[in-house]
Amino acid sequence: MKKRIIFSLLGLIWALGAVAQSDKEEREMKERSQNFNNSLYERFVSGRATVFYGVGLPMGSQQNFIDKTGNRNFGLAVEAMFPGRFSVGARIGQQYVSERLPRQVYTFDDGSEISAVQTRSLNVVPLLAIGSVYLNNIQSVFRPYLQLGAGGAYVDYAKYYGTLVDQKTGIRAVLAPAVGAKFQFGRNSNLGGEVQAQYQNVFFKYNELKNSSNLLFSVGLSYRWL
Repeated sequence: MKKRIIFSLLGLIWALGAVAQSDKEEREMKERSQNFNNSLYERFVSGRATVFYGVGLPMGSQQNFIDKTGNRNFGLAVEAMFPGRFSVGARIGQQYVSERLPRQVYTFDDGSEISAVQTRSLNVVPLLAIGSVYLNNIQSVFRPYLQLGAGGAYVDYAKYYGTLVDQKTGIRAVLAPAVGAKFQFGRNSNLGGEVQAQYQNVFFKYNELKNSSNLLFSVGLSYRWL
């Protein structure tokens, strides 16, 4: 009887030890897997693509043309994320804003007059090269950054007097500094997000516009890969 009890206790101790060892090995495997994934981002250049939606506040002389918050602002950024604290990439966007004024009489430079409902619109399609410097390393889930963007933009300025239109289009230089933060939905997740405030200045001059500038607040959904 005593031998059975002793053998039973030994069996129980062995079983508990085996479970503990199995749990330990599983934890070690998870840690090795996580460390391996972390080391990949520390050792290799990774990619990141982000789709943005934003609202634009008119700044400077643009307020003289359309003094209205724009809510049709979209963008797509693709970046190479380096193991250090910087990244480079490109961003393309589309920003459209319009405003309709009440009917009134307008006088032109030649002395002619017209009574019309005036509709104003501004469409900007910027293509930027972007470079970012981060305040912490690539393994951080939350990464604040400073960014500088520069490139060109297609601009379509239009002012309609009923069916008559005063329109100007062209491609102009753009300068776009920004601050923001990237974050991941979990340390090992490929999905993440981004928030950004960008001051965008397009060197477009026509009528009221001395330059087209706005403060763009954006949120984005991101995917990263190796």
